[in-house]
Amino acid sequence: MAQTLGLIRLFWRGKQYDVQKGVKFRTAGLKNESVNANFRALRSTQYQVGDVKATIVPTKDTSPSDFAPALGEGELQLQADTGKTWVMADAYVMEQPEWSDDGKVSVTWNFNTVQEF
Repeated sequence: MAQTLGLIRLFWRGKQYDVQKGVKFRTAGLKNESVNANFRALRSTQYQVGDVKATIVPTKDTSPSDFAPALGEGELQLQADTGKTWVMADAYVMEQPEWSDDGKVSVTWNFNTVQEF
């Protein structure tokens, strides 16, 4: 039976974080944009930055400063239960995430390069 993606482990700056199921990622590349003309639409191509969206489940050793945008670029790694690993060496947090008392922290990273193993 074929295996599909089921679980992802997330590492940010070398530290593993617990995440809720539902991690989403998109690699960087070109995208099409519609350009409206009189009676038809034309197409232009633009660069689209890669992104990862994950909900971290913070533990007592997790700090809001772990995800400070001021830290700049760092390595983000996603390891799937299928054996695939994606490494984004130039990832950066988009904005300071909000922490909530229900044990969830939504974090969004952007990146330009990815290596797949």
